[in-house]
Amino acid sequence: MNGFKSAIELLQPRLRTSFEKLSATDIDTINEIRLRLGRHISVSTINGNRFITEIGELTDDSTFSLMTDPSDIEYTFKNAFSYSLHSYSKELSMGYITVGSGNRVGICGTVVTNASDLRTVETIKYVSSINIRIAREKRGFAEKLINRCQEPAGILIIGAPATGKTTLLRDTTRILGSRYRVSLIDEQNEISATHRDIAQNDIGELTDIFVGYPKHIGISTAVRVMSPDVIVVDEIGSDEELKALEFALHSGVTLITAVHSESLEEAGNKRIVRNLLQENAFQYAAVLNKNYEYEIIKID
Repeated sequence: MNGFKSAIELLQPRLRTSFEKLSATDIDTINEIRLRLGRHISVSTINGNRFITEIGELTDDSTFSLMTDPSDIEYTFKNAFSYSLHSYSKELSMGYITVGSGNRVGICGTVVTNASDLRTVETIKYVSSINIRIAREKRGFAEKLINRCQEPAGILIIGAPATGKTTLLRDTTRILGSRYRVSLIDEQNEISATHRDIAQNDIGELTDIFVGYPKHIGISTAVRVMSPDVIVVDEIGSDEELKALEFALHSGVTLITAVHSESLEEAGNKRIVRNLLQENAFQYAAVLNKNYEYEIIKID
């Protein structure tokens, strides 16, 4: 089941029917489906935020678009968590869950904190918003990048939200994972979409997957126990992750990672990225734009 079909399976039948009426062209533009209690259902597309009508048309005017009622929120919420909330306490505390297709379902509502540590989230109640982020396998998306880089090379993938960073990482992993020992540090399970210990996405025959590991622990563990040629990890940002990536780099491992930025210059202003660039961790950068396209830059 592809990402879009899996996403609308989470919706109540009355909503699902409208989404099933969308044209293939419209479906291809949709990145997210958003339900907000008592408000109009919206979708995030490559052309901006839009609304959906009962007859299955996307519109910029919310007047005649579908509304979200409490039963819609409850149905999608329980469906995403397989009607077994107690089994997903960790996911509830983090505010999201990755479902079998690789789609990520984010939830927003009233938080319940730990009585002894108010900074620790235990769960969420009174869910008011749900965001279904659609995961897409785009086979061949990374071929231009891999061919240019004369694999394997250190690659920094750069892009704003919803520009295709995860999609590019996933296809890069698929290609390299068919030729080299790759350790995929998939903390949020967005790249492999591992479900019941089986990756739902094609991430290569030689790829080992570390699902749910905090990135710094996953990176260090991979170096010590799997002897990878390449480590792939998404969205770096902390000092702990920097230390782990430096450990991997100094161990002779090629690094492929991503960062939220709109240009190589902006990414280089981030201290962690700057440090890695100074250590020659990356030989190439792939900079994505909102049209799901990327420019390859050789890093000197």
